[in-house]
Parts: sequence; C-alpha cells; structure tokens
Amino acid sequence: MITLAVLISNYGTGTNLQAIIDAIKKKQINAKITVVVSDTKEAKGIERAKKEKIKVDFSYKKEELLKILNKYNPDYVVLAGWKQIITDEVIDTYNSRILNVHPGLIPDDMEGEVKNPDGSLALWNKGKLAEKAIQNFLDQKATYAGSSVHLLTHEFDFGPVLKRTFEKIKKTDSVNSLYARIKNKEHEIYVDVLKQLSGATILVIDGGGRGSALVKKYLESPLVSQVLAAPGNDLMLVGNNKPVRVFPNVKTTDIKSIKKIVIENNVDLVDVAQDDAVQAGVTDALSRMDVKVFGPTKAAGQIEWDKAWARNFMKNNKIPIPAYKICKSEGQGIKFLKSQKESEWYIKASGLALGKGVIYAKNNKDAKEAIIKMKKFGKSGETFLIEECLKGEEFTSFAIVDANKFIIVGHAQDHKTIYDDNKGPNTGGIGCNSPPKAINKKIETQIESIFEKTVSGLVKLKRPYTGILYLGGMIDKKGKVFVIEFNARWGDPEVEVVLPSIKNDLYKIAKMVINDKIKEIKITKDNLYRIVVTACAKGYPIDNTKVIGKEIYNLDNLVKDAPAHIQVFGAGTKVRDNKYFVAGGRLFHVMAEAKNVQEARKIAYNALSKIRIDGNNLHYRKDIGYRDLKR
Repeated sequence: MITLAVLISNYGTGTNLQAIIDAIKKKQINAKITVVVSDTKEAKGIERAKKEKIKVDFSYKKEELLKILNKYNPDYVVLAGWKQIITDEVIDTYNSRILNVHPGLIPDDMEGEVKNPDGSLALWNKGKLAEKAIQNFLDQKATYAGSSVHLLTHEFDFGPVLKRTFEKIKKTDSVNSLYARIKNKEHEIYVDVLKQLSGATILVIDGGGRGSALVKKYLESPLVSQVLAAPGNDLMLVGNNKPVRVFPNVKTTDIKSIKKIVIENNVDLVDVAQDDAVQAGVTDALSRMDVKVFGPTKAAGQIEWDKAWARNFMKNNKIPIPAYKICKSEGQGIKFLKSQKESEWYIKASGLALGKGVIYAKNNKDAKEAIIKMKKFGKSGETFLIEECLKGEEFTSFAIVDANKFIIVGHAQDHKTIYDDNKGPNTGGIGCNSPPKAINKKIETQIESIFEKTVSGLVKLKRPYTGILYLGGMIDKKGKVFVIEFNARWGDPEVEVVLPSIKNDLYKIAKMVINDKIKEIKITKDNLYRIVVTACAKGYPIDNTKVIGKEIYNLDNLVKDAPAHIQVFGAGTKVRDNKYFVAGGRLFHVMAEAKNVQEARKIAYNALSKIRIDGNNLHYRKDIGYRDLKR
C-alpha cells in the first residue's frame, strides 16, 4: 500500500480527488489518502475529503507546504488543481514522488516531440494552464487534444511522463465541451498511474553497488511501485521514474530499525543482500513477523560468515577444496607453519571482513606475518585458516536456491586486487566480466555437482537455504574445479554483470521462490557480454581518507543520461545540490554491455575517461576482462 497527499485548490470542483477516492474504495488502487492539503478553505474538494473522513490541512503560503507534507510523510504527492508554485525544496525532498496532470502532451525529453494517433505533431502547451491550454488546441487547429500525467521536476510543465491520453477534436468543439471530455480521460489516466504505482514495496538490505543493482532490477518490475534501501546510497536516488527511498542511518544489522521500516512502509518483500545482515539474523527476525523475505537464515548463511565451519561442512560433503588448517590462536598457526615445507599460502580470517580478510603469502615467512595481521580483523580474525595456495583461474557462479532445489543463473570473473596484473592488496572487488570464456560444459557439470552437494548437505543439517548462493571457485590446470568460498548473497561487483543479463522479473522470481514454486521458474537471458569497472578513491583499500569530500566531476551526465549500453551503480558517492563527492573507497561501478569483450571494454573505459577527481585521485583498473581478451 502507498500513502498519498492530494493537493487541491478552489480551482475546479475536486473531481480528480473524487476519482482517486472512488478507485481506492473499489480497491483498484492499493493506497490510502493520509491528507488533503488546500491553499484555501473555499476549495470544493474539502467537502469531498470530509465526507470520506480524510484529514484536511491548509498551506496558505507556499513556504508552509514542505513542513505540512513532512508531518504526514506520504509516498506520493498528487497535484489535483493545486495553484501554488511548488518550491524547489519540496521537489528535492519528494524527488520523483510528485505527480501532476498537465493539459498538454509533454515529450519524453526537452527537445523531443509527441505524435498524435494520426501522426501529426502533438501540442505540448508548455506554460499554458487549464482553459488556456484547451483554447490553444483549438487555436492551433490541432486534430487531437490530450493530457499527460508526469513526475514534477524543476523544469516548468515538464518531467518523466507516466501516461498520456488523446482526445479527437470535433469541428463543433468549444473549450468547455473539449475540456469536459479531456477531464474524464484525465481521471482515468490518473487512476491508472496510481494503480501502477500502488504495487509492491520492496526493501533491499544493502548500501553499495550490489544494492544499487538490486534496486534497479526491482524497479523494472511493473508489479513494483517503490523500492526502499537500508542503508542505501545517494546514487540510488538519481534518474528513476519510480520512487526510491534510502535510510542512511540504518545499519544492515539493526533489526529493530529494519522492522520499523517494514511496518511503517507496508513492505511486501525484503531482499536481505548483505553478509552481516545474514549473520545478524535479519531473515529469521522478519520471518517471525510473517514478512516475505528473500535471503537465507542465519544458520544457512553460516556457510559464509564462518569460514572454519564452512570448510568442515565442505569436507564432510565431499566438495573439492584446498587443504586447510583451522587455527584458534596466533601461536597455533605459527606452530603449524613450522611443521610445513616452504610454500605459498592463503591466510583467511574465519569471520566477515568486508572482502579484505584474505592475505596471500608467497612463503612461510610472509604467512607468519599474515597470521600476526589477523588480529586487525578483531573478532573475525580470532579464528583463521591457513590454506593451500591453489593455482588456476578463479570464477564465480550464482544459483537461486530453495531448500534442495536450485537454478544456476550465471557466472562471472571478479578482479580483487587493486592494481592491474593482479597486484596489490585485496579489495571488495574492483571489476568483473561475464560470461567468462573459461566456463565450458565440462566446468558447468562440475559446478552443478557442487551446488547439488551443497544444498542437499544443508538440508540434511536442517539448515535449508533460500536465496542467492555464491560459489567462488578455482579451475586448476587439469580442469578440476575447487571451491574457494561460498557467499550467502550476490557478489559485488559480480551482480552488476550477471543480474542485468537476466530478463525475468526479479520480484516474480523472489515471490516464486518464497512460495515454493522454484520449479516453475524459467530463466531467460540475453547473449550480451558485460564488464563492470569499479571507480575508487585513490588510496583504497589501505587509506583513502585524504580524498573524502573531494568533488567528482562529470559523473552527473553519466548517471542521469547514460549512453546506450551503460549502467552506473552507486556506492561510496555523496550527492549534494546536484554535485557528487567522495564518501568512501569504492565510489561507483560502470557497467557496459556489448556483443563481445572488446566492445564492452571500449564502451566502459570511454565513459570512465571523462570522470575525474581533483589531484588525479580517481583510480580504476585498466585491465578488467583481460583473461578473455587473450582467448
């Protein structure tokens, strides 16, 4: 359900308001009018509101409106004959959430045009209101008149058009006769738009690029009216034709606040996409409230948040893995190393460490130093693993899972180190490509076997898994697949190349999984190649604090008006007064799609070449997709 604030005046008779009231009563719109705001006590619509026992408030000056709206906090503000000019402050606060009906045919862009059903050029009527706009249709001898329901922007009588209606002009028409017919159609399209917008409300638990990709995908669904994100990020709010709201002060582990968001916003589905949210038991807590949740329980998610437990699980289920030693103290780890021949190792914090808890050691001496560094991960590093360093080609595979049923939906190759040629410290992921050419039918067969053993093994432990399961694998020189890790959610940035390739409605997928209908899902994918390049603040992942607060230039055009075959996914970027600033390490991700790796790389890097931060403080790898370039 969505909540509405309807703004009326003494201009007109309140018929748009009545049309909305009637549609809600007939359950055509899943909405509630929380307040009717007027700029005068003489508005005829006030009596309509009082008759339906709808709260009425008054804004006699335009400067008072924002305070009134914030008191009721509606999902949408609906203009129905409102006369006052809406201030920029109101538009910014309710960005993409203010609906207006204009007696003209607004184009999709400022230089665009709209064609009438007979092919003639339609009239915009920009700047002309009510009867003057209708008179203009007659004066210009137009063949059709019409109206547009659109989202309000700073541009006068302009904004993303949600629906248009056309009305054939008769030779005998007067302003009154023509306007009466258009009014009837305005009521219909206003109700149709609100019907569409009153669909499902989705809450995504994530704040980075992964969350941005999920928000975009859910917004594509015609069944979804708005998407919320906790904590979300600023770039999620830019360039959408449906409302997106973020809760930047809510941590992904703050179950109490997440419950409050769900209740206050009548959330229909929660996508638990963050690893620490899984560990905190967000899915468990919401499920006890009978909330629909797409994401694993804490017990099932232990396959990610406890690497020691996960390795033992894999060993018990005969899943191919590197040799490993679980250590519970620094001394135990060093003692084990002394018993081993000189070798390469990976030292891994057992707990969650933002993707940075794995340290490569080229020899036993480096391994000892890495063990000592485990303490910097706090509780996550109290237990750690010393693992055999396998050689080969890494990849990631994703499956939708429901208990012992699963569907593999895609593969990708992440680039984890900060510098080209796989040099430098590990990051949370600095770029990705999909589908990787290393994945052939022989490899896919092994991947399927691993998923089979994993999901059935969790069921045997009475920890059935629901949601997205991430398999991080390694293909050795003999073509054998080993599991490096499992994650209990989409990867970031892998999701940004895999999810856009899936043509299915994500909301429908999640609902079918939750309703035990995974067998009915038929995944449809396109044949495009995608790469995503992560733009970072210089110094990440060690120390990028000197870059915090610096302005990012030329990002606005890329976000709001992305060229064909490009999407931008936000992360650590702050937006203030239409300007963009560094607020984290990974700033944003640029995804490009094309027929092959060469074209995709060219599109992505051309777009990134236009972005800059003062002092040459923008960093990104220049070799994303390099493996497939060589094949």
